[in-house]
Amino acid sequence: TGALSDFGEPIFNGVELAVDEINAAGGVNGQDVELVRGDTGTNPDQAATDAQRLVDIEGVQGIVGALSSGVTIRVAEQVTGPAGVVQISPASTSPAVTDANDSDFLFRTTISDAAQGLVLANLADDAGYGTVCNVFVNNAYGEGLSDAFTAAFEDLDGSVNAAVPHEEAQVTYAAELAECEGADAVAAMAYRESAGIFLREAVEGELFANYIFVDGTKSTDMFDDLGWAAFDGALGTAPAALPTDAEAGFEARYEAAYGELPQLPFIKEAYDAVYVIALAAEAAGSTDRTAIRDEIRNVSNDPGTVIDPGTEGFAAAITALAAGDAINFEGVVGPLEFDSAGDPAVGAVEWFHVDGANEVFVQDKVWKVDMATLTVEDITAQ
Repeated sequence: TGALSDFGEPIFNGVELAVDEINAAGGVNGQDVELVRGDTGTNPDQAATDAQRLVDIEGVQGIVGALSSGVTIRVAEQVTGPAGVVQISPASTSPAVTDANDSDFLFRTTISDAAQGLVLANLADDAGYGTVCNVFVNNAYGEGLSDAFTAAFEDLDGSVNAAVPHEEAQVTYAAELAECEGADAVAAMAYRESAGIFLREAVEGELFANYIFVDGTKSTDMFDDLGWAAFDGALGTAPAALPTDAEAGFEARYEAAYGELPQLPFIKEAYDAVYVIALAAEAAGSTDRTAIRDEIRNVSNDPGTVIDPGTEGFAAAITALAAGDAINFEGVVGPLEFDSAGDPAVGAVEWFHVDGANEVFVQDKVWKVDMATLTVEDITAQ
C-alpha cells in the first residue's frame, strides 16, 4: 500500500506465480515453499516493523522486497542484515542501495539508477532538450536518480536548471513547479500520488511543453486519472528485460493465472527473485539463512548449466544440483551475475513514449548497460 500501491498486487502475483511453479516441481529440499505476505506501506517505519514480524514471528528464510529504495535500505540495515536474512529487492533502483550496511544479505534483481540516469540523459539529448528540470521525490530513489541523470546529462552538454525535491503528502506543488520556469522539459522523478498532483497543476496551468517520465511515474492508474491525451508523445525510461527465451513463457503463464500482464516494471524482477532464493536454498540443502546467502552467487553467476525459470527449469536445477553440477540461473529479465554488492552486473533500460490515443506505453528502444563500465548498447532489434 501507500505511494507505490498500484505496483503491489501485480508484483505479488509475480512472486506467487514463481512459488506455485517451484512447488509444482517438488518444492525446495522436498518441501513446499510457503509464501507469507507483508506490507511496507511505502513507509520505512511500517516496513521495518512488518519485516521484523516476518523474521521473528513468521520465521521466513528470505524476503522479496521492498519496492521503494529508502524502505529497502531501512529494512536491510535495521532488520534483515542484523538478523542474517536474505533480502532481494525487485524494484529498488537507487545507487545508495549498493552501499547499504547489510552484511551482504541485500541483493536486487533490478539495475541501479546509475544506469537509468545515463539512458535517461541520452533520451533527453536525443529529444533535443537543452534544459531539463528534475522534480524528484525527497528520498533515496528520487535523489539518486536525479543525481545520476544530472551528471550524465551535463556530460552531454545539457543543463539541469533546477533539481527540486518534494515531499509525498503535499496539497500543492506550485512552489516546486515555479523553480522549473524556462526548462525545455520537466522530468517527473516521483511516485504516482505526488506526481499526479503536480502534473495536474502543470497541465492545467499550461506551464510546460514537455514532460519526461521514469519507472516511478510509468503508472497506468496515474495516466487514467490525469487523462492520457494531455501527455501524448511524452517520453520516458524504465528498467527493462534483456532479450531472453524465458520472457514469452513467463508472460503467457502470468496471463493464464492473473489476466493481462500490466504495463508496469518490476513484476518480472520479483518473479526472478523468488527463483534465486529457492535455488540457493536447494543448493545449500538447507533453510539455514546464512547458507542460503552464501549460495546466491553460486546459482546465479557463471559458470554452470543454464537454468531457466518455470517448473521444468526448476526440476532440471534440482537434478543438476543433486548430481553435483554447477548451475547458472538466467531469469526472465536476463542473466543476473550478482557483483560483490549484490547488484546485477548487467541489465537493460527502455525508452518508451505515451500513446495517448490508445492509452498505452509504447517501448521504442532497449539499451543494455554494463555496470562495470557504464557503457550502453542498443539491443532493440535482438
